[in-house]
Amino acid sequence: MSRDVIVIGGGVIGCSIAWRLAQAGLKVTVIERGRVGCEASRAAAGMLSPQGGAESGGPFFDLCLQSRAMYRKFGEELTQASGIDIEYKDEGTLFVVVEGEDQEEQTRWAKWQFEAGLPLEYLSADEVLKIEPAVTQLVTRGIFLPQEHQVENRRVMDALEVAIKRAGVELIEGCDVTAITTGRGEVTGVLCGSERLPADLVVLAAGTWSSQLLEPLGLNIRIIPALGQMIAVRDHASLIDRVIHSSKVYVVPRRDGRILIGATVEWTGFHKAVTAGAIKYLLSAALELVPSIGQLEIVETWSGLRPDTPDHLPIIGPGGVDNLLLATGHFRNGILLAPITAGLVAELISNGSLPDQLKPFGVERFKQAEESKWTEMPGARR
Repeated sequence: MSRDVIVIGGGVIGCSIAWRLAQAGLKVTVIERGRVGCEASRAAAGMLSPQGGAESGGPFFDLCLQSRAMYRKFGEELTQASGIDIEYKDEGTLFVVVEGEDQEEQTRWAKWQFEAGLPLEYLSADEVLKIEPAVTQLVTRGIFLPQEHQVENRRVMDALEVAIKRAGVELIEGCDVTAITTGRGEVTGVLCGSERLPADLVVLAAGTWSSQLLEPLGLNIRIIPALGQMIAVRDHASLIDRVIHSSKVYVVPRRDGRILIGATVEWTGFHKAVTAGAIKYLLSAALELVPSIGQLEIVETWSGLRPDTPDHLPIIGPGGVDNLLLATGHFRNGILLAPITAGLVAELISNGSLPDQLKPFGVERFKQAEESKWTEMPGARR
């Protein structure tokens, strides 16, 4: 079989890229080690929230804003292509400060955004309780972000799976790519089990599992697994209408009556588990934020491994070897960045020139693994 492109990784990034390439008329194969979206993409909360907590602007912040602006249309197109509603919710996002917290410290991120003219509203405690009565009575201040929305990420993955198949993408699941093959200094395809699959171009979008495929090519790029643990409770009374954040936790209402509670950020290697300590921490923080959650039934717990990088930014663009592109390391922003990553990678493949938006996210910023100094994010829970 003749293939124009092989995409390694069937998460939200890989599938979105494959979809756009197939729409452009290319013959595309997606290879996924498990099943489509079985890792970080289904474990996420689906928040489209570049503003919340962002302490400064810059190329990454701009990229996130651009992708957020694309999402409604992306979702509509995906629903039309698949017949699956991705449950785009546009009620906005609420950040709250409670008694005992330093208001200035907790809202510093909002000050520069407000001065820059970005959409946000400062709320008094009474105004917070008016729009979300279930929030703790200890609330002292709120910040409302009207353009911070959410999607049901599991339905996004269901929709992408249908859409790529209908677009003619070949999907190979349950096959672990063991090597990216090369010849005469360029990538020629992949080794999947004992089978060699040739392609004119390979896109590596394997998330946390990307590094092990790059090392044999002499590319020592650290993709670090960051464990996230979450809980879902069943809400029969519609306690909350929108995503609500505190300094410790977020709660996300779903249309099916669940409320998601998340999430930890833990650098513990490839060990994926739900731990008693994490459950205790998340539930305690959620009860401080919305006390009546304590009456709800726990219906699910889960964890996933996010692909982090030494500077916590994605790697998107040429891979340092001819015919290899990278689209990995999206960390906590894979769902959010799927539309723009797919669009820009498709543009790069079509035009042969790197879009300006991707220039800050090239692999060349990591010269050698030893020079890539990784730092833990402030406030992250180990």
